[in-house]
Formats: sequence, C-alpha cells, structure tokens
Amino acid sequence: MKLIFKSLFFSIAITFLFTSCVNDAVDVPKLTCTQPDLTVNRTVAEVWENANAIVNQYKYDDIIEAYVVSSDESGNFFKSISFQTLATATIPAIGFSVPVDASNLYIDYRLGNKVYVKLKDQYTDISFGGMRIGSIFVNSYNEGGVGRLSQNDYKKVLNASCTTVKEELLVKQISMEYLLNDSNLNTLVELSDVQFTSDAIGRHYFEETNNVGGATNWGLMDKLGNQLYFRTSSFADFSSSLVPNGSGKVRGVLTKYGTDYQLLPRSEKDVVMTGSRAVPFFSQDFETVIDKSNLSLPGWANIVQKGALFWKGTVYSGNGYAEFNISGTKVISNEAWLISPKIDMDKHTNEVLTFRAAQHHLDVDSPLNSLEVYVSTNFDGLNVATATWVRVLAKLPKQATPWYQFIGSGAIDLSSYKGKINIAFKYIGSGKNLALDGAFQVDDVQVFGN
Repeated sequence: MKLIFKSLFFSIAITFLFTSCVNDAVDVPKLTCTQPDLTVNRTVAEVWENANAIVNQYKYDDIIEAYVVSSDESGNFFKSISFQTLATATIPAIGFSVPVDASNLYIDYRLGNKVYVKLKDQYTDISFGGMRIGSIFVNSYNEGGVGRLSQNDYKKVLNASCTTVKEELLVKQISMEYLLNDSNLNTLVELSDVQFTSDAIGRHYFEETNNVGGATNWGLMDKLGNQLYFRTSSFADFSSSLVPNGSGKVRGVLTKYGTDYQLLPRSEKDVVMTGSRAVPFFSQDFETVIDKSNLSLPGWANIVQKGALFWKGTVYSGNGYAEFNISGTKVISNEAWLISPKIDMDKHTNEVLTFRAAQHHLDVDSPLNSLEVYVSTNFDGLNVATATWVRVLAKLPKQATPWYQFIGSGAIDLSSYKGKINIAFKYIGSGKNLALDGAFQVDDVQVFGN
C-alpha cells in the first residue's frame, strides 16, 4: 500500500508541476516598430537645386524623406548610405548619398526603409555629379567638402521610419546607353543582356593586382559598345568569387569617380548571368599601343591623307586607345585614316560592329572637325583614295559629351557585306583654326556574329 501511495503521489506531483509550467508560460512579445513619422516640408529635388560644388551649410529646419537602396551587409559599401526617392509615372527617382562614420549600417537602415533626413545645420555639396548630405570635412589644402556624420550624430540626422517598401518599387530597369547620366547617380538600377569584358573572365571579383583604391574595377559591357565599371571592394564577402562567364542581369547602385561611372552591387545576388556569352570574332582593345607614339599595330593601317599628323596610341589610367588630336598644328587641314585589318564576313551571319569613342577639348560640332566611320570591300592596304568607302552611321561623341567619357557606337549592321572588309575611322579637321580645336578617341572595336 505504501508503494502504491508513493507512486500515486509522485504522479500527481508531476502532473501539477507540468500544469503549472504550462499555465505560467510567458508569451513571446511581438516586435513592433515605434519610430515616429516626421513631417516632411521639403523635397529632395528642392535640396538638389540649391546644392553646388562648393560645400554649403543648410540653415533651415527642414526635413526630407527618401528610401535606402544600398547595404553594407556584404561589405561592398563602406561608411556610406545611398538614398533615392520613389519614382512616379512622370518624375524619375532622385538619389543622393550620406557618408556616415559607422559600420553595420544595414541593421538600422534596411533596404527599402523610408528615412527622414533632418537637414538643419548639415552640409550639402555636389561631388562628381552626385549630391551628398553630411557633416563638414576640410582637407590639408584647406578645401571643404561633405564629410561623414559622427557616430554620436547620425541617428539624430537619419531617422528610420516604420515604413519599408519592396525593392521592386525602387529599382529601375534601364539600358546602359541611358544609364550613363548623372541624373541616375545613387539610384538602384538593373541592366539586362550585359556581360563582363573578356579581361575579367577567369578572375576574381577582387584582384590584388587590379587594386584601385581598395577595390577592383572590371568592365561591364552591352551589345551596343557601351561600358561601365563594376566595382568590388576587397572587404566584400564575395570578393574571392570568380567573375561569371556568361550574360544576363546586374543590379546595383550607380556611382561615379572622376568621369568614370561605377556600378556597386549590394551582394553577389545582384549578379545573375545564366545566358550564353557573346564573343566577337574580331576585336581590338588597343591595350598594346605605346603612349604618345604614332599608332602601329599588326594589320592596322595609319595613313595621313592631308597634313602631317598620324593617329597616336594613348594610355591613361592603364587603358590604351587610339587618339587623333589637332591641338597645336599649323596646317590648313588634317585628314587621317585608321584602318583595320581584313575581316572575313563569310564565316558568320548577322554581323554587327560596335566600338567606343570619346572627345576632349572639342569646341564646336562641325564637319570641319569630325570623326567618321567607313567600310570598304576593296582597300588594298595602302591606297585610300583608290578604294571605295561606304560611310556607316554610328553614335559619336559631340561637344556636349563630357570630356574623356567613352560612349557606345550602337549596333552597326554589317550583315549585307560578303568577303573581306576593312573598317576605317577617318578624322577630318582644321589645323590653323583654333575654334575647331579638339581630339577624338576610339577604343574596343568589336565585330559580333552568329
């Protein structure tokens, strides 16, 4: 009886204990956002209109709102946040950046998070075409610019709200031709049907031998000859991954340094290249030219028809290209031809020519100082005047194009040609007329086909 009683007592005790635990369990509290919504009384566009290259302190108690489009979670952004407005059917998104002296900013400022920016006593400037908002920084030359918000102040200036929108409401699908514009800086964009340039294939996103300010710039190109840099920091968690050998979509935030546009991905997921890579059957990147020397490459003809100046090879920041510059000449006129080797058009179909071109110090758009592109089927390699040349239309830089900014030629249809052809870049210009000063540059000549 004692054994039965003890067992019964033990069972009741255990039941009571478990029942008490269940009844006394505390519910897990639900996480709720308590960030207040602030009253916005200025637009980003209005602040943009009053910003300029000279750093300026904002005097008024104004508040703007914008959405986070960058992230430092994967390590490719460093102490800076990119914001943009929501685009409408008639008004495109406007972007800007805020440098912050803190890391792991993605914890408090998530992708798509609406943030209120208090402008009172902050500073604005325009740097490389993009607006910055932040503190003041003065360098050793006593030159002022926007600097990082301090760790003590940045949460007082950048007030995260409880509103977060989906990334698809922020990203803009755009072609590279229209992307390369300052109005797109610090906005989230997506390019389709693009691929990395051939020098990146087989390499890592970051290579120490291609270290430019702590990051690696690889070329990203489309089929119209347009290119921009894809930039990966040495601290990115995907820096050791191999650059994909294919074509597809790339998403990121557009930035700029000097005249170079750069696309910064937030993570490796921003690169989706599952399509086949387009490989040109003829190409010339001018990487082997000798700087400031008459251009001499195997198979290429460099012929002066008027004047005495030849096309020259130029190397800048490690990039080689062909250049014709009339600055300082004394002759009445210059005409010079840069002609490719023979290109066999019978081995492919649907052939397309692309290249990149730039200008600098071009004072006016004039046929007396211009770059033209031709195709010939009967050039003998020496006599330009006796060959038949057909001019082809291409997108070329104009006086309004920023100096040294290469633009794509567009896809030039060569599918009607048979046999072997030569492609020529002809410079026509004055020598004595200083009003027609300037130079043209050509790079990355490629012919694609099926």
